[in-house]
Amino acid sequence: MNETNDQAAMRRRPAASGQGDDARLWNLSERSLIMIMVLLSLVVHGYNMFNYPLYLGDEGIYMEQAWSVVREAKLSPYTYFYDHAPGGWILIAAWSLLLPGQFGAFGMAINSGRVLMLIIHVISVVLLYRVTRKFTGSQIAAVAATGLFTLSPLGLYYQRMVLLDNILVLWMMVSLYLIVFHGNRLITLIASGVAFGLGMVTKENAAFFAPVVAYMVYNEVRQRYYFRFAMTGWAFSAVAVTSLYPLYALLKSELFPSGSVLSFTPAEHVSLISTFFWQLTRSGGSAFDPSSQFWVFLQSRWWTKDSIIIMLGAASSAWNIMLGLMERERYRNNLVAGLFTAAFGFYLLKGSAILEFYIVPLLPFLALNTGMAADQLLKNFMGRSIGIGFLVAFAGLSALLLYGARDQFFIDQTRTQQEQLQFIRQNVPADASLVIDDDLWVDLHEKRKGSPSYPLAHSHWKVDQDPDIRVKLLNEDWQNIDYLVLSDDMDQVLRINNETVILQAYDRSVVIAQFEEGNVLLQVRRVNKSRR
Repeated sequence: MNETNDQAAMRRRPAASGQGDDARLWNLSERSLIMIMVLLSLVVHGYNMFNYPLYLGDEGIYMEQAWSVVREAKLSPYTYFYDHAPGGWILIAAWSLLLPGQFGAFGMAINSGRVLMLIIHVISVVLLYRVTRKFTGSQIAAVAATGLFTLSPLGLYYQRMVLLDNILVLWMMVSLYLIVFHGNRLITLIASGVAFGLGMVTKENAAFFAPVVAYMVYNEVRQRYYFRFAMTGWAFSAVAVTSLYPLYALLKSELFPSGSVLSFTPAEHVSLISTFFWQLTRSGGSAFDPSSQFWVFLQSRWWTKDSIIIMLGAASSAWNIMLGLMERERYRNNLVAGLFTAAFGFYLLKGSAILEFYIVPLLPFLALNTGMAADQLLKNFMGRSIGIGFLVAFAGLSALLLYGARDQFFIDQTRTQQEQLQFIRQNVPADASLVIDDDLWVDLHEKRKGSPSYPLAHSHWKVDQDPDIRVKLLNEDWQNIDYLVLSDDMDQVLRINNETVILQAYDRSVVIAQFEEGNVLLQVRRVNKSRR
């Protein structure tokens, strides 16, 4: 009997730890297990996702840029200065167009984006399950990886948010899936390159995964007669999609700077190259500096939310890399999994400026490595009782993770933002000039039946940094600001960034409404223009 292409590819692929010794769970079919993990992810990530966590300003930024794509056929309602590639919010814009109510389909505008994040997470869970299963031949490894990925309080917190990082995870998992399952087909490798390119035009830090993905492709095709065609095809398709970003800048005459390449001072026009060099010069502190952004976020954000996935994932990644280096042919898949963690971990540690949610693309690979290591350990120590041992361990770990994420299921933080929006609509004139955070931007600009829109509501970042707003619209005069709409801790941000014009208005303003929930405090302030 002739073997199929998939069977032949499986036979040729180097065995991972335990591959060929299929650890099955209670004789459940593959489809049944995948459906269980899908339902688990839908319930855990979907329940209370409109209420927790608090709408983040960055979520509002991506939603307002998607709004601009739909309503204005532009990549941003303000001057687009190439701070991020636009692939992510173009996808959000396409999603919004499919919804009956578009940006208002689920109430607050950010909610429509969070529904898309839920769909993206579920797809990522399925792909992670399939990739882990193929790497190990074990259902236990696949369930462990997807369970940790879904139940992690750290992942649950950030994966509900409308973030480019979550979209990047999707494209990375698509690219890996196509290599792992259909790497013997040229057309599929080209599709994998396209998916990786889409990741690049979603968020540029996908580049740190490129060497590991290329290594996967190399090992998949190195003994095939079309080796050069396959490597070139994958690389060309990835580069071709990525090149759409600089091509757009070139067609807009915004690829090259009009002034100095190495400065980010105002010039005749924005420039992709200038922004690129500016991004390179932003520092988050050395990895050897305990006060650097990485260590601060690790201690105050990531570890406090979920020490389990960080501890298990890091240890498992180191273990898999060690195994892969000692026995390359037998443990090649372990090496690849560990290298994914190491590659993006290097990005976080290298000292560039990072934000707290930049850890998101690392989470599926921490989970993948943990699943692979757990499977191997259970096989070595549990013997025939592996199914029972895994069930007990998985149930205990799940209970621990869900307990750590309890706030995310029961607390309603966004109620304060909804009340703040409602107050503005009922008490602030539509022609007023407002300085806001980006979380309410789309809700204040979108025209809805029975609610006023606020065309003069502008992000405080743009009031401070965009000459079109600060100079041309406000004439750098605080008296041209009527109201300040403050998100949580926004007053501190204004002072840290020394946003002068807004601070002058703040010092001459009075609170007309205040909304509190726990340690969250929002305000609406009216600027008193009689005070000098």
